[in-house]
Amino acid sequence: MLRHLLGRTANSEDKLRLTLFDLLDKHDVKTDVEAKERLKFTSSASAFSHLKRRLKDDLLGVFLLKESSKRIAQANRAAQFECLKKLTQAYVLLFRGAKEESSRILESVRELTVQYELIAERIQMQHLLRENFIGVGASAEFTKLNRQISIDTETYQALLVVEEKSILLSSPEYIKTVSQNKQFDEWSLRVDEIREYYDKYKLGRIGFWYYLVSMEYNAVIRNFDRVIAEGILFLNLVENNPAVKSKNNIAGVNQTLGSAYLETRQFEKAITHFSRAGQLFPIAGFNRLQCLQFLVLSEAASSELVKALDHVTLAMGHPRIAAREHLKPQWLFIKSSIEFLKGDVDLSFKTLNSEGYLMRQQDEWNLQFRLLEMMQLIAMKDEEWLEFKLDATKKFLTRHKNLDSPRTRVCIDVISNLLRKELDFNQISDKNRQLLKLCAEESEGYVWNPMSPEVVRFDLWAAKQVSG
Repeated sequence: MLRHLLGRTANSEDKLRLTLFDLLDKHDVKTDVEAKERLKFTSSASAFSHLKRRLKDDLLGVFLLKESSKRIAQANRAAQFECLKKLTQAYVLLFRGAKEESSRILESVRELTVQYELIAERIQMQHLLRENFIGVGASAEFTKLNRQISIDTETYQALLVVEEKSILLSSPEYIKTVSQNKQFDEWSLRVDEIREYYDKYKLGRIGFWYYLVSMEYNAVIRNFDRVIAEGILFLNLVENNPAVKSKNNIAGVNQTLGSAYLETRQFEKAITHFSRAGQLFPIAGFNRLQCLQFLVLSEAASSELVKALDHVTLAMGHPRIAAREHLKPQWLFIKSSIEFLKGDVDLSFKTLNSEGYLMRQQDEWNLQFRLLEMMQLIAMKDEEWLEFKLDATKKFLTRHKNLDSPRTRVCIDVISNLLRKELDFNQISDKNRQLLKLCAEESEGYVWNPMSPEVVRFDLWAAKQVSG
């Protein structure tokens, strides 16, 4: 198309741009110096920059007008692009005298703006229609058009306000500040304000922003029953409203719902939603890798260990797992945990010690790495090495008190007691038995976090070792 447009003119600059395009298209030049020599271009550097800029504008013009085999994946994005393209066409036609054709194109734009809630584009469309009315339109139609522009302007202003508020309220900085200062009531009031906009305008795009911030708020305050209730409504919205329907949106809501079900120990439902999200996220994206992690945690918690290992294998083959240093070590740890749950202690120990990155971290992954290794050593009856690892873990917790907790302390106390009892679980003290019971019942301070790296629950594993 570009050759057709530039090749039909006698303009010297057009011919120069066409020659430059041919050189680039054939990969015959790689630098400005080479290009200028081939073109026999003797003007200034600024003139050459101008030539390149004009060619770039030509290319962009062709990309805008030319149909492509590569479509925009999201229907709402494709509709927005189509509206913008048609608005441009209508604008050119209107000011070149083709008012009737311009009006016909604008009417087709109207249908798209209504279906996909493209309010800004509808306002532009109505503005151009109003200009078409000048001197020819009926006054009643003109008045109706003005009224609709006024309504849409108010609605669009509401959408902009909601979008701004939602992005602010769900930002990590805001959540951190609110959590530190315990300003949850203020956060709740702001969420309710967005809900009022949704109730008033009944707009799917406003609903999208409302549910987004509402689920974030309720997840932070750990009201997961509300997260689930809102999430079901949110999922219905992104699955059925063309304005916000997309694979990424459906996948994101499914993942959030799955996380809420995982937090509330509804593992089967969590698996359903994580599986759905994993099918929709781009195969090579980080979102899919995170979704697989949550899916594996859910399967491990519900003892679906074969499926969990299959998904670990899938994650280990992810094309971007090596892009971030911590990802592969974390997945090796998860793999080792599941192998341990399956009873293959030797393989689990070999997998865990194939990568030492997590031991350099100062976080919960490091702690769980240490605890899993000590469980392996107990199963292998290696008292000497276990004692060394226990002392090292105690020193680690002394240095990092933020990682210490009543639940962690139970693990340390029970292992210490076991060393004194020659690793005989039936000989552990009544005090340790009571502490393990507090963990198993998840009393206050002893709660297990299913989203954490604690894939192997020490309390449940220890309980199985006690006869009777």
